Amino acid sequence: MFSGSHRSPLSTEYTQGDVTVTVDIKQTFRDAGWELEVTSADGQVTDWDLTFATDREAYDEFLYVVETEGIEVFV
Repeated sequence: MFSGSHRSPLSTEYTQGDVTVTVDIKQTFRDAGWELEVTSADGQVTDWDLTFATDREAYDEFLYVVETEGIEVFV
């Protein structure tokens, strides 16, 4: 039985240059979408209002933002 939240194995710390952020991808309910949250070293949290069909889509969205806007957008 599914209870609580399920954290994706794609959740990780991600470093680019001298900036490190924590990428947290989780699913709160079994059939719910995957939620994406990025936390900077100083505790600034960025979360998405939408959910993703898979944890891979959530992680790919994070990578897209890093590639197009830079990791500094999260600090």
